[in-house]
Amino acid sequence: MRIPTITKTLLLCAGAVLAGCASPALELTQQVEQQANREQLQLPELPTDLSSDTSAAVKSLVQQPLSFQSVAQIAVLNNPDFLAAMAALQVSKADLEQAGLLPNPGLSISRARGEEGYETELEFGFDLFGLLFRNQNLAIAQQQANQQQYQLAEQLVALVAQSRLALAEAVTAEQQLNYLLQVQDAIDASAELASRMYQVGNYSALQKARAQKYAAEVKLQLAQAQQQQIQSREALYRQLGLWGQDLALQLPQQLPDLPDTFTPDPNAEQLAVSQRLDLHQARASLAAMAEQLELTQSSRFLRGLDAELSGSAQHSESRSLTLGFELPLFDRHSARLNKAQAQLQQQFYLAQAKAVNARSEVRLNQATLAQNYAIARHYQQQLVPLAQRINQENVLRYNGMLIGVFELIADTQAQVATITQAMQALNNFHQARIRFEQSLWGAAAPASSAQPEASSAAAPAGH
Repeated sequence: MRIPTITKTLLLCAGAVLAGCASPALELTQQVEQQANREQLQLPELPTDLSSDTSAAVKSLVQQPLSFQSVAQIAVLNNPDFLAAMAALQVSKADLEQAGLLPNPGLSISRARGEEGYETELEFGFDLFGLLFRNQNLAIAQQQANQQQYQLAEQLVALVAQSRLALAEAVTAEQQLNYLLQVQDAIDASAELASRMYQVGNYSALQKARAQKYAAEVKLQLAQAQQQQIQSREALYRQLGLWGQDLALQLPQQLPDLPDTFTPDPNAEQLAVSQRLDLHQARASLAAMAEQLELTQSSRFLRGLDAELSGSAQHSESRSLTLGFELPLFDRHSARLNKAQAQLQQQFYLAQAKAVNARSEVRLNQATLAQNYAIARHYQQQLVPLAQRINQENVLRYNGMLIGVFELIADTQAQVATITQAMQALNNFHQARIRFEQSLWGAAAPASSAQPEASSAAAPAGH
């Protein structure tokens, strides 16, 4: 299967981000970097710490016309929430480094007065338990660091998708507003003409009222479109982390055209199960739980194990070795073992639930994508051309005095409704496409429960 566009940006972003802050032998970083190299992708260098300055790269991208690719780049470079998640990744890196260190030995000095005078004794002790199980603790810390990597990569998937969803919404709102601004003058002129024709007796009071009502509804629809345009712009600014002079974005005039064909991928479900980051994270958590259970079992009766070497500073032949360990008289750590076993079983079923949900999400999102493609295609190939053809025919009939102004206005109403609904259908297709591509890599944002409907102003008036 050809990797979708969202995947390309995601892979390189994750590769560049994680390469700078990854701990040794983190599998996710290697996989992402290899895929990014195969795709030959390029992005500006991403920040690896809080002191990195990416303002120049962001400003360069903002000054260019936006696209689905560039908004993802800006969001990765500039979204404060994502940059905070990158900073939090340093916590797991520190934990991994800490787990790889040998436990510090302890040294105590005692000076006591005896029959022969003062005598100094040295005691050298170290955590024997920590030393014996150092490898197991390191493996657990490694698993936890891997989980943190997957969490960051999953946040990256969501950020890329959300920034593109915000762009699609903003472009559609802008396009609908511009279209309504274009038709407003014609509608106002028609209402004025209807008023004059009523005054000379060529229009009935009903016809005049209908024309004026439609002009008023278009004004209301225009106000709603302006409100939607502002809201969608602000949502886009938040995703991109922009403010001040950077708000002067150059949006594309319209969304990309529909592809010529759309064929559902029969392997999408299997692909998602094999590569989704939330499932990788669940598997990593399951492995960490298994490591923790093994450590609990093997160290059940060795808790508190330590060793001490002591001797006199004056008499080198005086040395003693002391081993200390916990006596399991009251607490044999059976509760600790049962807890670890229960947590492992819980994580196993949680991983199963995530896999079931992932399969369902992919199936649903692909079905929604296919339906939205068919709807948008129907508008593009059938409804919009028919509405334009009807309008052309009615203009000819009006010029030939076969129909009146009122019939022409009614046709304009129907055409406005069809055009605005076609814009929304194209937006719905792109929204569904972005969510489907996101669901191949992580949990997709749920779609709106109800698709946006055309305003009542778009409904054709009756005769």
